[in-house]
Amino acid sequence: MIRLAAVAALLVAGSAMAAEPDGWDQAYNAAAGTRFIPLQLIIGGEWNGERSITYPKGTYAELVDHGSIWVGPRTWTHPKTGEALSVYDRSRTGRGMVTDQIFAVRKDQTAIGRVADNRYGITACDQEAKYPLGLWRRGESRTYEYTCWYGEQVRAKLATITIRDLDFDYGGFRHALRVEWVLRDKGGSGVIDQRVYTFAPGKGVVHLR
Repeated sequence: MIRLAAVAALLVAGSAMAAEPDGWDQAYNAAAGTRFIPLQLIIGGEWNGERSITYPKGTYAELVDHGSIWVGPRTWTHPKTGEALSVYDRSRTGRGMVTDQIFAVRKDQTAIGRVADNRYGITACDQEAKYPLGLWRRGESRTYEYTCWYGEQVRAKLATITIRDLDFDYGGFRHALRVEWVLRDKGGSGVIDQRVYTFAPGKGVVHLR
């Protein structure tokens, strides 16, 4: 009888542990309509729930077709600003070309963006915002101004990140995040690029439109 009671107690304890919210559960505050977005959500790394921007180490592959592979972090010196940055290399193959990019977290830690790209004649960029990081609100939109160099030519860019779905279930993945990214030239009238990304914990990008 005592043994059965002990087993029952262990089962109850195990169930309670299984019901404990993980870091991804705790990242979202439904009442406030806010969510903490760690770098691990963007690249697909494991996250312990710590509410600060930390840099997971390893190789991470996105789930989508022709998805990117992230490798890092490593130290890289920006060729225009001279700053030593912690960066991730991101590469992918598709449409008959190989894309090699280097990403770094912005100084304000509210987004991560490219600091180098082998396409379009880009030599370097500084403070680009491509994917959101840190605390964001449901439906929130932020516009960032940053600089890119094309050889010695300098251009000012505007990137707008908008939260479309802050925390939802997508294709069996819990706590997915959907964001829209729009790129413009500062002073220009048209949109250069526009994408909608869906991220899932442990998977990185799971859908791109």
